[in-house]
Amino acid sequence: MKKGLVSSIYPTHKLLIAVLTIILSIVYDWKFSYLVVLPVCILLSLIDGKFISYIKKVIIGLFLFVVFIFMFKIILDKTGTNILIDLGFIKISEGAIFAGLNQTSALVTLMATMLLFFETTDIEDFMISLQRMNVSHVVTYITLSTLQLIPDMAKKSKVIMQAQQARGIETEGSLLKRLSAFFPSIGPLIISSITDIEDRSITLEVRAFSSNNKKTTLNNISKGKYANVLDVASILIFLVLFAWRFLG
Repeated sequence: MKKGLVSSIYPTHKLLIAVLTIILSIVYDWKFSYLVVLPVCILLSLIDGKFISYIKKVIIGLFLFVVFIFMFKIILDKTGTNILIDLGFIKISEGAIFAGLNQTSALVTLMATMLLFFETTDIEDFMISLQRMNVSHVVTYITLSTLQLIPDMAKKSKVIMQAQQARGIETEGSLLKRLSAFFPSIGPLIISSITDIEDRSITLEVRAFSSNNKKTTLNNISKGKYANVLDVASILIFLVLFAWRFLG
């Protein structure tokens, strides 16, 4: 299957661009994150063919973290005299809104860039790229297992709930019914996770994971012809924008 434009970029190069963008969002105000980074990330996901999946995660992230922090900030912030909303016990000023935007700007950039990174990057390719940078195989495996933990748990939970439903237990309907069906599934979920840990440890030992010999991989990923050019261009743009922020 042919990869999209963003997906074909070498993983560590994408990570470098994401980290540099996050640093810029810290030194710039909210306009950089909300009006530049977020729209560009959405556009890149559209170009790469991952728009639907990406935008769903962005919306969930915005509502779970950004909106909550933003509302908390503008309600408690008392700076500014230009009151836009006056409900008596709650007064929201123009200064509080801008303060809330600045407070959440770095979080928006972090969420937008890292979600795009993991949406367009195969985890195994990312681990291989780290190993080629002489990162310890222990560190790469821990990173891989951590990143796969939540998706694996979600898949197991879905299978357990389907098994419960096959036994005649109601798993759909009101919130109370769903909770009553969910809590009994926690036990099998934990037991299956512990069993998987034991199976993985045996598998790793069979594959000589603890050996200090050089590791090999079945997948072969290449940096591409313009990989170094992309790195240099990213660093130069970062330095120009960073200097522009303080000297411009």
